[in-house]
Amino acid sequence: MKGLPATLLLLVAFSFGSCTSEYEERLDEAKKLHHKLSLIEESNFISPDDELVNEMNAIEKRIEFLAKVSGNEESFLQEIYGNN
Repeated sequence: MKGLPATLLLLVAFSFGSCTSEYEERLDEAKKLHHKLSLIEESNFISPDDELVNEMNAIEKRIEFLAKVSGNEESFLQEIYGNN
């Protein structure tokens, strides 16, 4: 019976670490997408192209999706767009 509370505590600690890891993975992906978006916007500014506009829209939608599934959309988006 003594091992049960310790095991339960380890499982809870592991699950919290796991959630943070998923959030960080999504945040890293969104940061990379935001960087890519910035490069495409610069390129589109120099030479406008409908394909680039479509790609920018797709990237923005992906970032929005990652924010929604992150569990804290406002904080997530602040981290992505607020640190420029």
